[in-house]
Amino acid sequence: MLHPTLRKSLNFIVALFVVALIAENIILIRQNHRLKTELPLPSALVVHREEPLHDIGGVGFDGRFHTVEMPRSAAEHLLVFTFAPRCPECVKSKSFDAALSAQAKKLGWRTVWISRGSPEETRAFCNAGGIPLEETLVSPPYPTYLRLGLAAVPQVVAVGENGKVDEVWLGRLTPESAKAAAKFLSDHPGLQASNSALRSSP
Repeated sequence: MLHPTLRKSLNFIVALFVVALIAENIILIRQNHRLKTELPLPSALVVHREEPLHDIGGVGFDGRFHTVEMPRSAAEHLLVFTFAPRCPECVKSKSFDAALSAQAKKLGWRTVWISRGSPEETRAFCNAGGIPLEETLVSPPYPTYLRLGLAAVPQVVAVGENGKVDEVWLGRLTPESAKAAAKFLSDHPGLQASNSALRSSP
């Protein structure tokens, strides 16, 4: 049997935890509402190279929230693709993106795809383009939206040690930009312990 005082303390802690979760969900709901109803801030149109990426995430097709793990050493590299299923430029860039992703993996890079669209539309887009669902995230929270400039898609972001933004290709890949991106990858081969760029939240 728990001591009455200890039981009251535990109940109080549990109540605080529940209130904190509710408050966090309310904040996320309000932020997502802003994304749908307000014009994007200028800061949401670009990836800020001077700021290391951190706390990037979204919901996977397993229904769980995942945080993207940033490279921890100079030998690790991450390639982030951002897109929206209804974006005409994203559709045109899809084959170039898929080829670049395949090359990145062969060179030891990790890859992740972050969608601005609904889960249903994103699933169809990925299945049509051969994009692995296990590497794809939807419903990115507001901080991710801002840090990756998700108001402007498509983008490809090369991330280095500790989240340092090494290179950004804004807009759909063309034969010329795809060639430049492929050369950048070849010049920066990686060595990964795991192919997964995602870490599940409890």
